[in-house]
Amino acid sequence: MAEITEAEIERLSLIRYQLLVSAEQVRQPPPINVLAINSMQDVVESALGAVAEHVRADVKARSDFDKLLDAVTLKLGSPPELAGMRSSAIALNNARVGFKHHGNQLRDETLRRHYDVAVTLVHELVRVAFGTELDDISMLAFVKHEDVRKFIEKADEFAQKNDIINALSYLRSAFDLAVDDYANRKSLDGWRSIFDVSPRSSTHVSGGDWGWERPFREFQGWVEALDKRVKLSAMGIDLSRYAYFDAVAPTHTRLASDERGPHAHVRSQNPTGEHYEASYIFVVDSAIRLAASDFNLARAADKVRPVETYDPGFKSEKYLRDAEKNAAMLKAWQDKQNTTNDER
Repeated sequence: MAEITEAEIERLSLIRYQLLVSAEQVRQPPPINVLAINSMQDVVESALGAVAEHVRADVKARSDFDKLLDAVTLKLGSPPELAGMRSSAIALNNARVGFKHHGNQLRDETLRRHYDVAVTLVHELVRVAFGTELDDISMLAFVKHEDVRKFIEKADEFAQKNDIINALSYLRSAFDLAVDDYANRKSLDGWRSIFDVSPRSSTHVSGGDWGWERPFREFQGWVEALDKRVKLSAMGIDLSRYAYFDAVAPTHTRLASDERGPHAHVRSQNPTGEHYEASYIFVVDSAIRLAASDFNLARAADKVRPVETYDPGFKSEKYLRDAEKNAAMLKAWQDKQNTTNDER
């Protein structure tokens, strides 16, 4: 068996992601959920293509689905777990053709049966051809931020233990870090991101001695929530999916060192694996989307104090220029004073 390459791991990570997207589509209400039949067929064909290249199967360009399936199965030695699924796989392909080209609708139970076939077939193809389980292939190959990846991996660990609240909490950490890192590196003054829309004074609102603390705090909270949603929208984040994620994922305090603190608020007391899967896809998708359109602002990175660190000895170029002028003025004044004293 040929050793799996890094390129193939990335390809399999996309295949695993496609399966999760298919699962999300199946859960949609009818008739929208019928669109899942297209993604199911796509992921099966993607898996067959990856396996065919890996084992060097004799497959002609633009082969029909059944011929591609037969060629791959034959090259793998016709294992019963694959050969026994041929009729079900052909039925899945026919259902896709019927819907795509003729508009034939599918009942919920039929759609879910085809989904089960797609999942089983893809997992068996990967296991037999690559000698590994698809679930062991990380989908995080395209998430560039190392700490974001670590948070998502931690979330997966808790999900496997069925600790959904902690799993969702770590997804929240991953999402917040991805968004904050993306925004903080896009600043013209080193403090405020170009995505910030809240007034500067809103972060300093106080009721003072008038006893207006509560209404001002509520106003501040409203401004911050509005600012966050405008920021996410400008970054290309799907706000409807974010609203779902925000409703089920616990929030937590953030320490001065930017580390996670304890849970601050758990809105959904009984989250399920379905909540986690939908949130997982959203966070991974958002992290990939942010990385795809990422950029830095040179002025913020090169000339102004970075947001990520605080250097008490930092002096901006303007500060240094002003200090030089002040020193020159002070020296001129002192020289004048010395001249006056000498004349006296």
